[in-house]
Amino acid sequence: MAYIADPRSDKEIRTTSFEPRLLPWRKGEAHWLCLVIALKSSRAPVGVTGFIERSSGVAEVGFILAADRQRMGYGAESLKAISRFAFIAQGYRKLSVTVTAANIASQRLLLKSGFRQEGTIRQNYYLNGEWQDDWIFGLLADEYNDSSPW
Repeated sequence: MAYIADPRSDKEIRTTSFEPRLLPWRKGEAHWLCLVIALKSSRAPVGVTGFIERSSGVAEVGFILAADRQRMGYGAESLKAISRFAFIAQGYRKLSVTVTAANIASQRLLLKSGFRQEGTIRQNYYLNGEWQDDWIFGLLADEYNDSSPW
């Protein structure tokens, strides 16, 4: 969460971030499709992933993993699955991702997964008492390879 949001109370997280994402979702909805990332063996949750439609044919993807589950491949596996769903099942032509600059782990994962870093938006996000730069990544449907090992 260090690159996503300032600390908040449990009540604020529930009412502003969690409950709005429980609504039923269909392509074109104004809210996020939010899916739980769970272990295959036990179904224990390890994070969330999903996307939101930003314009016709374009969805913004996001993912968050529990700190103790990072760097174990769950992010890559969930990114592949959500990309497949967005491109193949939903017909999006492009996926974008916005990452707070300095989040090197997410940058590496996105590049490894075929996303291209498209630019930097300077001082775009207020976090931890400072304006942060954002990195923008994109992946086009015709660049997506469903058989990729990532």
